[in-house]
Amino acid sequence: MISTIKETGFRILTRLFLPSLARNMEEEGTFKVFEGENAISDESEYFRIYDNGADVTIFVFSGMDVLFAGEPRFEFRKQLEGIGHPVNFVFIRELRRSAYHVSPNGEKNGLTYYTRKVNELKEQLGGRVNIGMGASGGGSAAFYFGTRCNFDHVIGFSPAFPVSVWTGLGPQLRALADFGLLFTRPLDYIEVVLVALAANVIAHTLTRSLDAVDLWDVYERYNDASPRPTGTIIYGQRCTPDAKQAELVRHFPEIKLVPLATGRHNGPGFLKERGELADTLSSEIRLVLRRLGVPLNPATAKAEEQIALHAEPVPAVK
Repeated sequence: MISTIKETGFRILTRLFLPSLARNMEEEGTFKVFEGENAISDESEYFRIYDNGADVTIFVFSGMDVLFAGEPRFEFRKQLEGIGHPVNFVFIRELRRSAYHVSPNGEKNGLTYYTRKVNELKEQLGGRVNIGMGASGGGSAAFYFGTRCNFDHVIGFSPAFPVSVWTGLGPQLRALADFGLLFTRPLDYIEVVLVALAANVIAHTLTRSLDAVDLWDVYERYNDASPRPTGTIIYGQRCTPDAKQAELVRHFPEIKLVPLATGRHNGPGFLKERGELADTLSSEIRLVLRRLGVPLNPATAKAEEQIALHAEPVPAVK
């Protein structure tokens, strides 16, 4: 009952305050937070694979299946034309809205299933460099599977690990009581409330249907890994839960933090509106490829500016 009420609230608030996002989710048939038994079970619908014969593969993990500001996949691929090196793409959709804990056929072995599939695709595509990418829950998935599957680098926009930064009572109250954000950037505030609602629906459903030992442990798994994949976390500095998440991983020398001057959880959306999404993504990936010795074509002047910016140390969030 609680889950249904929160899902209904999510739908209403999205239609009222984020109509473009609502339209996108309706057009894609992905508005339901959970589809349960009605979810698509055809495995092929969960993966979009673009094999370009490249030695670099980018795995993109969806969260609510609205990838990177809600852009269609072919548009997102265009965002990365400035990398300067051929790339294979794997888009992984999570149509069951269960944070990858349920496999396409409905079995509760999703973490094992997706780990196996990602490893199979890595071998199939044969890239010597593998990069994971995702936003929100997709960012958490990128870190989780990137760690389990030995990726070289992970780029996460506002990942939520540990998930308590969004679902804990204290963090929720602090986010709801952020009246400074409410009165200065009301749409940012509403977005945070929507994300908190969705996160709670997901957490409530998972804890009700799975044992605690079967839930993913993104933070612990990354902490215990040796070696760890390097990572970049891009997040809204004014978004209270995301800023807290960034502080919790600041001690990892492998992770670079890139704060954005926004209270939004949807960092890709913020960057897209400013015309900076393509250059931000391309410059970050170029830094990684340069470090790993991958030859690159020259970047645009704007992309080179972004590369210089991202190469600088990131100050602590006050």
